[in-house]
Amino acid sequence: MVVAAVPALVAPPRRVIAPRRAGAPPSPASLFRGSSVALRGVPELAAFDPATFAPVCVASDALYRTAQGSVNLLVGPDVYKEYAPLIAGGLLRLRLELCVVESFFTEAIVPFVRDKGLSWVLPFHETVETFLAGTIFALALNFILVGSTKIVQVVVTYVDFFLGMPTRFLGSKAVEKLEADDAWADESSNGPAIAALSGVRLLGDAIGVVRSVVDFVDVFVSRYLALTTAAYITFKFLHFRVFP
Repeated sequence: MVVAAVPALVAPPRRVIAPRRAGAPPSPASLFRGSSVALRGVPELAAFDPATFAPVCVASDALYRTAQGSVNLLVGPDVYKEYAPLIAGGLLRLRLELCVVESFFTEAIVPFVRDKGLSWVLPFHETVETFLAGTIFALALNFILVGSTKIVQVVVTYVDFFLGMPTRFLGSKAVEKLEADDAWADESSNGPAIAALSGVRLLGDAIGVVRSVVDFVDVFVSRYLALTTAAYITFKFLHFRVFP
């Protein structure tokens, strides 16, 4: 009897799972699994299942690889290896933020506009479909751009500082010097050099224009996009319900 009772004493206790009471709220994990299964059941939405969603970011990946190689070239392999976690963390953060914007435009906005057109933006007769399309689009655009345009603005600022400003300054000074030399000479011999340096200066000017546009977009998004979105949704609601 004693021997038979020993296994019962040393055996691990069984885990008893209490049944969920009727009306009890489901756990967040079960909700997530249920939503994933539901998305997999719809072919059009299966690609947006959070468990399997993998956005395609060709430009962001190319920028990440270029920045990674540039940093490795500037600081050297030894320093890069020593500070690899910090460098990789910063570059991956940059790649992630840019990928959010790129993926949203290439995988959401472009297909949506291609399928639905732009008649839902400000239609003459507001319907349920046009109201929902405009509202969802405005809210999604608001949440995507508010955090991501700042990263784009920082990247463009650095490009303008390290590439745009030097090309503008050096190109302008070199062209002015060559033109002054030609003014004292009997015949111009610096025409090809002036043309090449003018192209360099034009590149710097173009980068400066891009930076100005990005700065304007960033200021608008950070200050006025939320108000514009609220006003747009309110206008569409009034057009739909009050003045159909």
